This record gives sequence, structure tokens and C-alpha cells, in this order.
Amino acid sequence: MEKIKQECIVVATTINLVVMNCFGVFTPLLYLVLILMVMDLVTRLYAAGIRVDEKVESRKMLKGLYRKLGLCLLIIISLILDLGLKEITKTLGLNITVKILFTALTLAWLFVRELISNLENLQWAGIELPVFILKAMTVTKERVDKIGESMLVIEDKKES
Repeated sequence: MEKIKQECIVVATTINLVVMNCFGVFTPLLYLVLILMVMDLVTRLYAAGIRVDEKVESRKMLKGLYRKLGLCLLIIISLILDLGLKEITKTLGLNITVKILFTALTLAWLFVRELISNLENLQWAGIELPVFILKAMTVTKERVDKIGESMLVIEDKKES
């Protein structure tokens, strides 16, 4: 049993190192987003189970799992976009400053989106939520969207 425990620790550590190598300082945010995705499925299941006008259906749960898989693919695509732009500018010797980290903004957007979805599921289950939390999430989502729009600028570096 101890050997299995040690092997699990080695595997988990290796996976974490690979993830940290890819996502760097955004690794904790990635883990929070993944936790929120799982929680979203659980809170949706909870809400469906508690309401009399709704029933838990495996087809709906499967659809939710597919949606979460799509969001995970979005994270990977954002990471590939960041890495690709970095390689293109380096390899081709382009003098371009990319004023955005697509992975960071995608993770921030997903974090807020998943948090809002969890809160909506709880509301749908009849849980009263503090207004300040709902307001904070709405404002945060709007600001992340604005940052994404305003920072999506690729401009030539000034030669010095």
C-alpha cells in the first residue's frame, strides 16, 4: 500500500511540474478554474435534485460534461496561441509586441464565468445569495471582458 501511495505522489508531482511548466504563474488559477468546473456540475446536480420541477437526467449531465471538456479545450487553445505567437515572433525575427496573454485572460474569464454559474445553480436551488457577491461577479466579468478587448492590440515595437 505504501508503494502505491509513493507512486501516486510521484505521478501527481510529475503532472504538476508539467502543468507548472506550461502555465507558470497562472497554474493556481488553472486549478481554481478546474475546481469550479467540477463544482458547477455538482451544484447543477444539487439544484436539479432539490427542485420538484426538475429531475436529474444522465443526458443533461453528459451534455454538461461535454461543455466542460470544450472549455478545457479552450484553455489549451489559448495556451497554444500564446506559445505560437511567441515562437512566430522569435523564429521569424518579427519586431512585434503582443500586449496580451491569452491564457491569463481566458482563465480569468472562465474563473468568473464558472463562479457565476455556481452561484446561479445555488440560486436556482432556492439558496439566497448576498447581493454584493452577485454584483462583484457581474462587475468582475465586465472588467475582464473590457481588459480583453482593450489589450487585444498587436503593434510594432518602436526602433530605438
